[in-house]
Amino acid sequence: MNIIVPNKLKKGDEIRVVAPSRSMNLLNDETIEVATKRLEDLGFKVTFGKNVNKEFDSNFMCASIEDRVNDLHDAFSDKNVKAILTVIGGFNINQILDYLDYDLIKNNPKIICGFSDITALLNAICENRISNILWTTLF
Repeated sequence: MNIIVPNKLKKGDEIRVVAPSRSMNLLNDETIEVATKRLEDLGFKVTFGKNVNKEFDSNFMCASIEDRVNDLHDAFSDKNVKAILTVIGGFNINQILDYLDYDLIKNNPKIICGFSDITALLNAICENRISNILWTTLF
């Protein structure tokens, strides 16, 4: 397997925050402000997926499958985004795995960070011969 290694982050790089499992609505405003400020203080530009705060399904506390997939695809497609940071784990990331465009992910290597439920996403990316992940803290 050829390992795909994205570039290291540097000041000025954009980090996109997405919610592929549960909505960012679970986090209070202060937590979001502190996390954003810490990343900005390190010199990064922080942007958010269009659907990070949506709650289409109140049982799973998440946006629709389509919205979550679109946010991930948008992040991988955007040449300005150098890293993707996931909001929080949960228990429903498996809903989106069959809908991801793994060729898009492979052809646009980025650092992607997360753990807990996000581990299934990271494993799916690795299973598809893409190795640009970090099992790390969440947003």
